[in-house]
Amino acid sequence: MSIQARLLPLALLALAACKSGGGGDTDAGTNPVEDLCNSREEALSLPECELKPGEPLERFLVLEGEVKAGDQDWYRIVLPADTSPRTLLNVNGAYLAASTAVNLSITVLGPLPTGGEGALAKKEDQHGQGAPKPVDMVLPLRDDLKSQTLLVLVQDAPAVVNRPNFDAKNKYRLTVQLAQNPDSQEPNDTYATATPLTLAPGNGQQVGTATGYLATDNDVDHYTFNLEAGKVAYVRVHAPDQQFVPNWRLSYELRRPGFAEKEDEGQSPPGFRGSELATARKVKQTGTWMLVVKGYRGINDKDTALGDLRQRYEVEVRALDEADAQDSTGNGNDRVQDATARNFDTASPGTPQASASFTGRLGYVPDRDWYSVRLPVSGVPTLLRYRLVPLGSGGRFPALPDTPDRTVQVFTLVSKGANLAEWRTNCLNDASACPRDFVENQPAKTLAEGYCTRTDLPAPMCLHSYREEVVENPRFTALSNFHGVIPLPPHTTAVQYYFLVQDDGSNWADDRDYRLEVSWEEEDLDERNRQSTGSEQPVPRTLQASPSFPAPPYGDTNFSVTGQLSHGHGRLRSDNDDRTTGMGVRGPWDYDAVPSDIDSYQFQLPPATAPEDKAWLVQWEVDKLADGGTPHGISLAFTFCEGDVTDGGTCTPVTTGSRSLPLTMGYRSDSLRAWHTPSGASFSSLQPLYTREERPGSTVVTVAPYACGCLERRFIRGGTMRVDVSAESRTDYERVNYTLRTGYAVYPTSYTVDGGASVSCPAPVQDGGTWVGGCNFTRQP
Repeated sequence: MSIQARLLPLALLALAACKSGGGGDTDAGTNPVEDLCNSREEALSLPECELKPGEPLERFLVLEGEVKAGDQDWYRIVLPADTSPRTLLNVNGAYLAASTAVNLSITVLGPLPTGGEGALAKKEDQHGQGAPKPVDMVLPLRDDLKSQTLLVLVQDAPAVVNRPNFDAKNKYRLTVQLAQNPDSQEPNDTYATATPLTLAPGNGQQVGTATGYLATDNDVDHYTFNLEAGKVAYVRVHAPDQQFVPNWRLSYELRRPGFAEKEDEGQSPPGFRGSELATARKVKQTGTWMLVVKGYRGINDKDTALGDLRQRYEVEVRALDEADAQDSTGNGNDRVQDATARNFDTASPGTPQASASFTGRLGYVPDRDWYSVRLPVSGVPTLLRYRLVPLGSGGRFPALPDTPDRTVQVFTLVSKGANLAEWRTNCLNDASACPRDFVENQPAKTLAEGYCTRTDLPAPMCLHSYREEVVENPRFTALSNFHGVIPLPPHTTAVQYYFLVQDDGSNWADDRDYRLEVSWEEEDLDERNRQSTGSEQPVPRTLQASPSFPAPPYGDTNFSVTGQLSHGHGRLRSDNDDRTTGMGVRGPWDYDAVPSDIDSYQFQLPPATAPEDKAWLVQWEVDKLADGGTPHGISLAFTFCEGDVTDGGTCTPVTTGSRSLPLTMGYRSDSLRAWHTPSGASFSSLQPLYTREERPGSTVVTVAPYACGCLERRFIRGGTMRVDVSAESRTDYERVNYTLRTGYAVYPTSYTVDGGASVSCPAPVQDGGTWVGGCNFTRQP
């Protein structure tokens, strides 16, 4: 191939690039474009350069001659004699083609309010490789522009300043319109021209309303109104849903007297057809307040909030008396130091005098309601029960549109130690000063530790209980999880418990009453007996040989222990999503420093000759409530004594299995691998580890024969087994009795598989005089 042939395609490509200028050209000089209105002078003198309202012009943005790029088109607009501040000038430019190299830029020039001439507005379409977008602007005019002439400059806004584009194939369309601003409050774009709202009395409150439009780009509307200190101000800005998404995102600012400081602000989310913004604030300064309504322009007000002549907004301001009795006098109860207090000093637990109720409401943001109860000296363990109940009274304004996130929290002040630093250290690390257990709720650790270290509180605060509202979860309607029972150990001095009711996000209120119920109650007799020595001790028992299988004899007290699980929201199983979604009385974010009452039993295991393996029988029963429901399940945690490994003559405690998971039992209905299940076993060969029976007055769970429950030889040689009984999946705080039945039998036992065949649990065998195999219950498959 010749050199000329190889270079010809490159030459043609370069020629095409030079001719296009990024915008296209006519065909071989035919059908030439006409370039009009190329200067200010032509715009002011030529009839074809006048833009008349409602009469669109279509022109090319291209120069005549060899050089095509760099065209500027100038036009004039003659304003009518009745131009006023409510007159709006709408300038719209657009390419109707699907693509163009031109980034259309439009500038409106005219007399400035400060004198001289300059740009009144400028906007451009930087569409890059995408389709062109209309350039649309709406300008509010002024009295001094009556009969004045404005200029409009149309040009390209190139990505590279010295390389403007052109388009010789596609025309742009330019249209102007004059209209009256539908906003009757205009002009109110400045503090000085703010629209005054008169709050008129009615229905026990003062109300003022207005309607406006954000008709022009970056339009800002101001309203003023008078408020008295002590009142609650409800301020609402609403854009009705008109079946389209407005050009702007509605936003507001509420400013205190003097207008320099913001009391509150907010903006609607993007992409919504209607907007609902509202706040309720406790007025602390008497004077003239200001509401600023505008389109949201980003964090730094750099974006343009486009005007929209179609979408109106509505303003409503209400001034209301404080309706919460606690907040109506003195400093209110917004601080722990000002908590509304009740004193049980002369009361005994479980009597009517040892109960109190507080009625309050979250009537503004941020509203924090503190309450306290003082409890006298007690030589026995007791319980503190609380419940928050929403009431139907109140509601003088609609609930604020933010998502409610109400919480109730229970605290004590920590003062153990010689100084504040020691108080904080003990709050964080000393369980006797501040109990804590984060196994059920790990994120609560940050919250609890934060209260121990905060410097804005009178002392470190120990968090005993926390309940959080769960929105749109059918498990927790009407704050059904706002209930708790807290254990109180014996105490030699009076103690004070504090309750905080608030919206956690401090952005929601509903002005509706709630009732906080608090009662001091007796602990059950079993618990009092356990703590008779000053600290809770395990109940000693001896594990007996059972004549029956798979459960010990029913009703025989030699095989059973009985108690009540009186406090704590209980534990949740970790094998499902209950920790995420919540269950029963416990929401997903709820926390109790003592998750459950724990009853402990220490069983003496029987001595045995080799091989010492024993079958282990376990069954538990929980009484039902009057309505037939079961208030909680049972979780069992085990500590065995490792007889083959000692430390100074003391056996080594074993609390975990082969996978370092706790040794526990708790009912599950699904088919699972047992400790003896071969690794290659099919799913169809698996069976449930537990059986459950619903009796008329109780629920009974039994470890199934398939589980091959057994006591390993090393544990028989160790001689002891501790069992900690706690509540699981609690659905009610009413106290009922439980019964744990356990015993041992000859090992191995057997179980039945599909088809009726009986299969033996793994039996120990001798290997050179040593017993191997057999029970390996701590193997965790």
